[in-house]
Amino acid sequence: MRTRLLPSLLAATVLALAACSSGGADTAAEQSTAAAVTFTHPTLSDLEIPFEEQPDVLVMDCYAYSSLHEYGVEPDALFGFDCENPFVMGDIDISGIERIGQDGEIDVEELAALRPDAIIGQGGAEGWSWFDESVNAQLTRVAPFIPLPEGETVDEEIDATRDIAGFLGGDIGSEAVTQADADLEAAKEELRSALEGEDLSIMLASPTKEMLYTAVGFQQSALLEEAGATIVGGERPAEGNPWGQVAWEEASSHPADVILIEGYDEHYSFTADLWEELPAVQADQLGSWGSKGAMTSRAYADWLTEVTALVQSADDVA
Repeated sequence: MRTRLLPSLLAATVLALAACSSGGADTAAEQSTAAAVTFTHPTLSDLEIPFEEQPDVLVMDCYAYSSLHEYGVEPDALFGFDCENPFVMGDIDISGIERIGQDGEIDVEELAALRPDAIIGQGGAEGWSWFDESVNAQLTRVAPFIPLPEGETVDEEIDATRDIAGFLGGDIGSEAVTQADADLEAAKEELRSALEGEDLSIMLASPTKEMLYTAVGFQQSALLEEAGATIVGGERPAEGNPWGQVAWEEASSHPADVILIEGYDEHYSFTADLWEELPAVQADQLGSWGSKGAMTSRAYADWLTEVTALVQSADDVA
């Protein structure tokens, strides 16, 4: 399984931390005339971040950029996981953007040299999800950390992400955004119509050699359930790792007509004896989904359209 699928924190490699120089008299004068702003986080009610002026120089992890790009919010540098993963990044071209880290590594010296106003990424008030406490302490000494929101539903998280984009100067009312919202609602209705009268069960999964991980209770599963889908898989744990863990010997006890696989594409090549015996695999009724990626109406409208096409062509095989 790719490291991003499991919640075990990754040890980050920090190359160096350069102390930010205190600005000169000119900088102080500029700050005194700038309008101070305060960011109130849309889903972390106790998190308010004061800024001496509107944040302009931004550093993001690639999950943040995938969600903010649609609104015209651009980073001065990137770090983190899945920057080359098309399921996460879509067709975003990052070739001209400076990279100051990859996966669980970051060069904090380069970060400090950028003098960012804010760092945006997956995490919480204390910092980035995959850095330990000491690394996050260094990170947040360079600039305030704005964590991506976590909503109970896909729609809530899209709205909360849009709030962050708006604070950062994004165009959240553009014609493209308005059209994407309409397309998402239409895609929900199309999936609902495709599922009506059908007795199809769907599993959202991430198979590994050791275990079949399933995503009952995830936002993406809930979105499909709202449209009338029957979601199957291992029970979501009450706490900790949210993935349901199904031993391969028990995989057939969760019969699915359609399996959506984390990061699935035409090059997908996973194989295991008991995986190959699952009815959906034998019928090639497989599609894609992602637990990470662009939290936008456009991304989810496109995904639901793909799921609808798969459902329309699927047979009851489980």
